[in-house]
Amino acid sequence: MSNSSLANATREEEIAFLAMERILGVNIELADAGAGAKMPDGRWKPIPSEDQHCVVEVTSPPASQLMRERAQAKMAGSSHVETGSYAPRLNEISQVCAEMLATEWATENFDKLLAQPARERHLFLFARRHSDESYFRRLSGDREGTPDEDLQPIHLPHGISDVWFRGQATRVGGIQGRWLVKVARYQAASGWHSYTVTLQEQELPAPAGGIADDQVEPCWRRPKDRGPLPDTE
Repeated sequence: MSNSSLANATREEEIAFLAMERILGVNIELADAGAGAKMPDGRWKPIPSEDQHCVVEVTSPPASQLMRERAQAKMAGSSHVETGSYAPRLNEISQVCAEMLATEWATENFDKLLAQPARERHLFLFARRHSDESYFRRLSGDREGTPDEDLQPIHLPHGISDVWFRGQATRVGGIQGRWLVKVARYQAASGWHSYTVTLQEQELPAPAGGIADDQVEPCWRRPKDRGPLPDTE
């Protein structure tokens, strides 16, 4: 057996992986362990007996200033409150998505996926800023009291099969309970879909220390190990 340690996904990756596994009925492993930033985050085989993989990149729209402010507040021992306003752009949600996916940040992630030979290429998005989170919630069915919106088709680059948007997450049963996570999915072949998946808190890695303190003992958590299996004789 080799001495190489098994790599684990980050918390945001793990939430994405678990949600996709529940929806797609697959088993996702890390694709970028030891490969740096050139590989997508996860991969799986749609048919176990075949060699061809599907791949997924998990990321968020840029929020560098917000993350710096959160880190500074954490270091100072104070809380951080996000301020500012944004245009809700009611009935323009599909246009908002199209504009987001046309930015340089998004195209760089598409290029990373397209550089890999794969049967399917998925981009999974979560939000750090409230403005992005609000749009993602509306996509996954949480309209926050606003009228229902007609979701229009959006254009994906040739070879990109799916884009996912993580919406509202609701904790049930206290800090050792579970999360109900709403997810929207745009599939190039069939359009918009929405889901609600259940994730157990015990399955997830601890939150990032620079943003939030974990409220449970580390030994209680049992996140899935997604690293490659050790070599065996």
